[in-house]
Amino acid sequence: MISGCSSLASKDSSTTGTSSNQGQADCQSLSNLFSKSNNNFESIRFRPSYKYKITLWESRYQLIENSCQIWQWGDKYSYVCNKAYPDQETAHQVYEQAQTFINQCLGENPHGWYEKQGLLEERGEETQYLLEDQVRGTLRKQSTPGFFKDSWSVYFWIDSTSLLR
Repeated sequence: MISGCSSLASKDSSTTGTSSNQGQADCQSLSNLFSKSNNNFESIRFRPSYKYKITLWESRYQLIENSCQIWQWGDKYSYVCNKAYPDQETAHQVYEQAQTFINQCLGENPHGWYEKQGLLEERGEETQYLLEDQVRGTLRKQSTPGFFKDSWSVYFWIDSTSLLR
């Protein structure tokens, strides 16, 4: 379900080696993902498609398998993953796997990183990842009501530093 928790790798390269080597490579990829926000994710975005006033770019990195893109509004960029699941249990598993992976990686390289967790008024939960008191990434699990059937979704996003100003 989550490619990022087992291998956050670019679409055009694969990670090989033992699981401990993969863990290090995965954390490096996540670190790179956060750092790529400084240059609007330029090196990981490709193949733009234009939708009204937004440009959607494919992303070389997939934290949540087959669900991540770069969204562009003018000169503002965000790395966004979103995927719907049929039930709360499945979404919760994906959320916890992603949270564990991110926490493991940030724990290896703290340098001012910390997390803040909270509930979303009966709709789910959220973990924010902060650097020097600025939210740099957010992981969210929430109920997504539908017309015929409700589902649960998991979201992860990182805003480019231009959105933090």
